[in-house]
Amino acid sequence: MESAKDFFNNPELSFAKCHYLTENYEQSLEWEKESVSSYSCGTVKDDEGLARNIFSPHHYDISTGSLTTLAFDDILNKGLSVLRCNQVDTAKIIEIGKNKKKDTHGYHGYIRVQAKTIREYVVDSKRAMAIYDTAMIDLFSHADICSISVTSKSSKNLLRFFLKDAFSKLIPND
Repeated sequence: MESAKDFFNNPELSFAKCHYLTENYEQSLEWEKESVSSYSCGTVKDDEGLARNIFSPHHYDISTGSLTTLAFDDILNKGLSVLRCNQVDTAKIIEIGKNKKKDTHGYHGYIRVQAKTIREYVVDSKRAMAIYDTAMIDLFSHADICSISVTSKSSKNLLRFFLKDAFSKLIPND
């Protein structure tokens, strides 16, 4: 089996890495204890805050003013992209969100969660998610939250609803 760094830096796996991690649960837990990026300052600690930028129409329903469960779909395939709050301030989180905005998507702000909250969620006696420090050359604060044990359709739905409740309310971008 390849190393954690090789796995996370393999472009062929970028859109399906969570599928592999789910099939290799024990390996997924071990890799979470390693730095998986050459640009990382280390693994994600339980007391760290994690921020996720929110865009419409997929993440946020403007008519109801609420998050959608689609905001968390990436956790099942390519990983839920988040920023480590101990490495980036609020202004930078918003700047990153505004720069990522595409013409067809509106940027609304970000949501936050504690790493420990993510790690404590259990499905069928197994941790449901792991957090990997996937820092990039131009984004040192980047991390990914991946599903590592959720396989049934009902468990996937429950995971999305858990995340919707676990993350903070939207922190606006203004």
